[in-house]
Amino acid sequence: MEVESASRVVDGAVSVEGVEAQTKGVWRQLDRCGVSTRMVFLNKLDRPGASFGFSLRSLLAHRLHPHPLALTLPIASFNPRDYSHAEPGIEGLIDLVKWEAWKWDENGEAKCLPLPTDVKELEKLSFLPSDHPIIPHLPSPRNQLLENLSMFSEDLMESLLSLPADPSAYLGVKAAQILPALRRSTLENQVLPVLCGSAVKHIGTGLVMDYVGELFASPVDLSADAVGNPPLRMLAWKVGWDSKRGWMTYVRVYSGAFTLKLR
Repeated sequence: MEVESASRVVDGAVSVEGVEAQTKGVWRQLDRCGVSTRMVFLNKLDRPGASFGFSLRSLLAHRLHPHPLALTLPIASFNPRDYSHAEPGIEGLIDLVKWEAWKWDENGEAKCLPLPTDVKELEKLSFLPSDHPIIPHLPSPRNQLLENLSMFSEDLMESLLSLPADPSAYLGVKAAQILPALRRSTLENQVLPVLCGSAVKHIGTGLVMDYVGELFASPVDLSADAVGNPPLRMLAWKVGWDSKRGWMTYVRVYSGAFTLKLR
């Protein structure tokens, strides 16, 4: 009921994990309320048996969107020996848009590490051994992201076509060239951005909020009749009264362009 209530005024939604029992129901709620801007966060990758690839394929299998677009990749461990023992978990992420790696330590502190724009330099990373199994697979998803996104952006398509025929060419494309096309395609519901991580360990949650701010609509992006119920612009729910302090707390959700006057 809270999802149904909030969907009346939100301009975007983040779905957590892969397709579950309630995911389709919430998806239909968002359809009814005209919420087209969406993002998926594949959560709980720290659990045994969790699979980023399987969760991503489930979006297609259940027809939630024809064009899911992975913006991040998980790093299960920075120690390649853990892969031979099939150790579950997640210790880091690859941001395919900004082309950088994120590493979380045991205390939950994150460190951002830039990735080289030369394929040969990927084997000389200071934070990953040269025999790490993820290294050979890093360029391919980055290239696939740009190629898939360019199908919805002529400017990006022209930029990619002008690049030399070099295996490292796509690695040098700046995030500033990608984000405008990605934002426009997300707002028009042409692609479905997909991120991953583990919320309980705070792995990837900061990136989700960063991309919400970069890709989702702001009030100035929307017209006054952008939602199904035009007169409603603010919704307050979860209202609570603090008897000791004598004030009321509530959660607010805004939609569209608005002017707020206090008196």
